[in-house]
Amino acid sequence: MTTMLKIYWAIIMRITLNQAEQKLAMYLAKARYLNARNNGTKDLKVGGQSNEETDLEGIAGELVACKFFNVYPDTETNLKDLPKYDLLTSKGSRVDVKTTKYKNGRLLATLNKKVCEVDIYVLVIGSFPVYDVVGWAKSEELIADQNIMNLGRGDGYALSQDQLRAFK
Repeated sequence: MTTMLKIYWAIIMRITLNQAEQKLAMYLAKARYLNARNNGTKDLKVGGQSNEETDLEGIAGELVACKFFNVYPDTETNLKDLPKYDLLTSKGSRVDVKTTKYKNGRLLATLNKKVCEVDIYVLVIGSFPVYDVVGWAKSEELIADQNIMNLGRGDGYALSQDQLRAFK
């Protein structure tokens, strides 16, 4: 189900993953987590939530963004050689999707992110299986020294929702 919501500064899109998409999200989250741990990839989770919740919400947010941009999701589970972005738009823009359950959540990125790795960052807010596609920022708008802040888990880049671009 897809509906439009109007907030104080923008129009956002509410997207609910259907049953098949939910099953795909659960499968991909588990498979990618197991593959990463088996390959010795360090778990970079910073929140207090479980690994299962982190991975499921992240993958679900990616699927929501794919629905929003009308592109097919990356279903690869071998994380060893994956690109630094989550999806490509139909026009070739590299997108990194950031998902949070917090209604007032910010668009966040770790300090190891580089401007050249992606073109845009997209903020998705919600919890499985219902999400809002809130807004976006160009990579150079997020990955900038003036956006470094500590939200209690160490320094990182952050933009509040009112700093994001609205989707047209």
